[in-house]
Amino acid sequence: MDRWHDESPGRGEGSPPTPHQLPAVTATFVGRETELAKISAIADREDGRSNAVAIIAGAPGVGKTALAVQWASAQRERFPDGDLYCDLHGYAPGPASTSPEVLAGFLRALEVPGKKIPRSLEAKSALFRSLLNDRRFVIVLDNVTSPDEVRPLLPSTPGCFVLVTSRSNLSGLVVTNGARRITLDMLMPAESETLLRAAIGARRADGEPGAIRELADLCGHLPLAVRIAGERVAAHPYLRLADLLAELRSEARRLDGFETGDDEMSALRPVFSWSYQALEPATARVFRMLGLHPGPTVTVATASVLVGPPAADVRRRLDKLTAGCLLSEVDRDRFRFHDLLRVYARERADAEESAEECEESPRRLLEWYLAGADSADRVLTPMRRRVALEVSPAVSGEFEFGSYGEALAWCEAEQPNLVASVHAALAAGWCSIACRLPLALWAYFTLRKPWADWIATYKAGVEAARRCSDQFSEASLLAGLGIAHRDLCRFEEALAYLESALAIRRRIGDSWGQGQALISLGIAYHEQGRFAEALGHHADALEVFRHLGDEWGVAQTLHFLGLTNHGLGRFDQAYENLQEALDIRHRIGYRYGEAETLVGLALVFQKIDRGGESAGQLKRALELRRDMGDRYGEAAALDHLGQLWATKGESEWAKTCWGDALTIFNELGAPRAAEVYARLREVQAS
Repeated sequence: MDRWHDESPGRGEGSPPTPHQLPAVTATFVGRETELAKISAIADREDGRSNAVAIIAGAPGVGKTALAVQWASAQRERFPDGDLYCDLHGYAPGPASTSPEVLAGFLRALEVPGKKIPRSLEAKSALFRSLLNDRRFVIVLDNVTSPDEVRPLLPSTPGCFVLVTSRSNLSGLVVTNGARRITLDMLMPAESETLLRAAIGARRADGEPGAIRELADLCGHLPLAVRIAGERVAAHPYLRLADLLAELRSEARRLDGFETGDDEMSALRPVFSWSYQALEPATARVFRMLGLHPGPTVTVATASVLVGPPAADVRRRLDKLTAGCLLSEVDRDRFRFHDLLRVYARERADAEESAEECEESPRRLLEWYLAGADSADRVLTPMRRRVALEVSPAVSGEFEFGSYGEALAWCEAEQPNLVASVHAALAAGWCSIACRLPLALWAYFTLRKPWADWIATYKAGVEAARRCSDQFSEASLLAGLGIAHRDLCRFEEALAYLESALAIRRRIGDSWGQGQALISLGIAYHEQGRFAEALGHHADALEVFRHLGDEWGVAQTLHFLGLTNHGLGRFDQAYENLQEALDIRHRIGYRYGEAETLVGLALVFQKIDRGGESAGQLKRALELRRDMGDRYGEAAALDHLGQLWATKGESEWAKTCWGDALTIFNELGAPRAAEVYARLREVQAS
């Protein structure tokens, strides 16, 4: 057809063509309202000099193409001259489309006869720009790998809008061509569930309560995974969601569950593999070695432990993985894998690395975490009794925290990884790591009170300690479980754990441990109002620690003796116990205990006609708690301050203190929140 313009009915002779090349929109498209609005905002940006360019970047399968097509199809009225679309196949089997090929296709769509299409890239690009001059087109360039593929395809005058999708950040297009980038994340959980329900139908979704939510979670809220899972269920009317969930729960089989069997474009492994195969060999190795990491995030330091130094090179590789949307940077020097990409990376490590490397690197990493946790614990509770670590020379001595705050911040940032490392060590049979790592987290757990993680890791530690016949660690872990359950007011379980710990301490002749177990049992009885039993245990503990000449243990026991005497109404004796405990704790520099005892003294002062000193003691305790990052202790001090102000008739001050305490207790999930809430309601009602 040797003509430039269509002469078909409905369009005047000589009028320019109006191509409509966009694929059909996804029928079950959900969510993405924020991203759609961002694209519109970029398209609205008219500077009178150039067209607007938006990049939709994101991980494989995140729905970049669906979003681009959805937006462009909905905006056809604002682009009356047409829409152009090309998949450059940058991440697919077979050769990618080149810029000259794409331009030739666009020129044909604009009815340029084949014999009039120039040969050179520059001439094709110039003709394309000329044809788009003073016209309004939306152009979607799908699956682009580099800025150079895009630049020849950009119009030169305002009015057109170019949407580019890529698994790369295409930073060069941002810097040189003024493109705006939108990084597409996973679906929100509710959106994933909506998409699944649309695929399998409400009847089947409602037939297995809770299954849809778990299925969406196992899909990692990755749109392609969600669609594949939905199609698998929809295609097999007798397949129960529970059957698919059982398959996906196994990490070793998880990616098998995201295959349809008839189209590699609709399966996760090949979609992931196209990005992996595009990596440089050194970067590909970093990618697969990260799959050996047990936790959700990695840092430059942890990646270097897995991969090997130098750290500067590892950092460059991590940046390349981030630029390729195979990792997400979630904080300074901290990166996150999508769950399914991590599974794929582990598969590649198992396939391409030696068995020795797949065992030695993770063990080295877990020893590194153990060394870090132990070093932090020594800063957070310098006087606590410990046993020598058993780690390789490659990781020992790497940690030296400069301050209390630095040690606490490290634990806070690494908490999910540390917890995952305990379970990974147990699964791998590295029992000494699995039982020592929870103990090294003792100070952090008692300060921050993440009870679910605390209990889960300590239970795993107990199992590990029993496997390797480490009775000392077993007793310490059982005692920790008792204290965690005591915090949660689960006293029956707490007493069982603590009695078991005491029995082991006696059996192995651990006098110091016996004293500590007696204190913990005394506290559990005290908190149930069983003061006589508490007093007996504390008296026995005091005898143990005085015999050992252990000032820390003596002060610890005197503190709780004081609280128990307070509960029995023996206020003068309580004052003597607490004042002696405070003197020792202040002298040895045990700030956590000092804050604890200041609160106890404040309670006693209200009973012995020294109430004016209570506020000062509580305020000092509050300062110490906040300085140490002890959230639970901070809330407890605020609660006591609120009670003090209430007795003085200062209801506004009481409400402020209780309101702040309630916020913290609720954040921690502490049972004490109910008591504070009741007090707050009472003062508000009055």
